[in-house]
Amino acid sequence: MERMKEVYLDSTLENDLIAISRQRSSYEICGVIYGTISGGVVFADGFSLIRNSSPFSRESYSFHPEDWVSVYYEAQKNQRMIVGLFHTHPEGSTAPSVSDTSGSLPWRTYWIISLVRDEHEIAIYERRAQGDWNPLPVVRRPL
Repeated sequence: MERMKEVYLDSTLENDLIAISRQRSSYEICGVIYGTISGGVVFADGFSLIRNSSPFSRESYSFHPEDWVSVYYEAQKNQRMIVGLFHTHPEGSTAPSVSDTSGSLPWRTYWIISLVRDEHEIAIYERRAQGDWNPLPVVRRPL
């Protein structure tokens, strides 16, 4: 699998992710990021939510199986590439947690959104074969 170098994130996508995250800020929300990849550079252009089916949704997430299958097949049908998986840490840092490490699916990028007070932070990682997390530079692009 191609190594990721950086992620291009436009302000509309970032604002939409933060807005939906704040609407449900008491719980971890999760979903997928759509876009393209060229030369190891991720160009993110959209997202879909997936219900969090974790019984401990304030501290962890688990993709609802039916939603995951539906989003995956919808992406295939519409020829959209899922370039990342995301979830929030409503009161935590953007560092991957123990449950993130043990429960992550093999995918290109992992996005963790932290909502602390009125601020937010988005960290994007690539999961290496050894299991460690490689932080990726995020290039923000205004529209």
